[in-house]
Amino acid sequence: MSPLVKRMLMGFVGLVIVVVGGGLGYWWIGHGRWAFNDCIYMTVITVTTVGYGEILDGMDKVEWARGFTTVLLIFGTGSIVFFASTITAFIIEGDLRNVLFASKLKKRMKRMKDHIVVCGAGSTGRNVIEELLKTGTPVVAIDMNEAELKDIADKHPKAEFSYLVGDATDDDIITSSNLAGAKGMVAALSSDKDNLYLVVSARQTNPGLRIVARCAELSHVEKIRKSGADAVVSPNYIGGMRLVSEMVRPAVVRFLDDMLREKRAAYRIEEVRLGDKAADLGGTLRDARIRERFGMTVLAVSASDTSGWTYNPDANEKIGPGMTLVVLGSAEQVATLRSSAS
Repeated sequence: MSPLVKRMLMGFVGLVIVVVGGGLGYWWIGHGRWAFNDCIYMTVITVTTVGYGEILDGMDKVEWARGFTTVLLIFGTGSIVFFASTITAFIIEGDLRNVLFASKLKKRMKRMKDHIVVCGAGSTGRNVIEELLKTGTPVVAIDMNEAELKDIADKHPKAEFSYLVGDATDDDIITSSNLAGAKGMVAALSSDKDNLYLVVSARQTNPGLRIVARCAELSHVEKIRKSGADAVVSPNYIGGMRLVSEMVRPAVVRFLDDMLREKRAAYRIEEVRLGDKAADLGGTLRDARIRERFGMTVLAVSASDTSGWTYNPDANEKIGPGMTLVVLGSAEQVATLRSSAS
């Protein structure tokens, strides 16, 4: 419970005590000559200062009645002011917090570069967003469900995360996500038609964008790929492959699952593309000493996007600019290698 809510609860309890206590006080001072509900009414019009006068018969002749009213006015109006100010603060601070949070998201979104735009935060999209955030990737999410997006933001307060509430297929919404400066986009909407539209629209906005789209029907995979998607993922197909893996290679599946759930460090199988600084690492994997310098294991290498993979390469494998290394390491280790070789 927040301090502001506690204050509001305290103010309400205090106001109830004043009203009930005032009613009991009048009833006791009058020795029961006035009905209790009339005593409560007298207390309410007193502390609210409505000015109806003394509605209890013969009150001016009862000893201590006006003195009690004076004390009740002082404490009663104070309790009402405290309660009213707390409610006002609760409303204003809540609205102000929302406005400031929205402004913070917009500023963060404008500063973002090489981020990933994720369209859809449902059962598939949310997992995509959280995995990207765990690995230190800046994300802009778009979804109609604001509560879902806020929950992700609350769960990852330190992550470089921003979101837009609205329909991702709306051109104004997708433009606001700074798609032109993004590194990639994930189309994870529930409808294949909507994902197809997103792919076409995003490809026109940013021709160099890497686009990965979700596809429910296998018959639509090729259509979405031809529309401009770099990769198309079918959850149904992946689910079937997972079932087979659980049957024939359970230890491998358990290893990958445990790696994803590891809380101490986000270990992943990542790719690192070597740039012009790759020459500083050395001409071979032995010279690069990736295990010793960065704490990672090289699982495979590829000379270019069109060439095949060399799995479990030996120390004499030559490396250079344009090559891709597949490594096993933490997000921090991968980031260090990228900065040293990009």
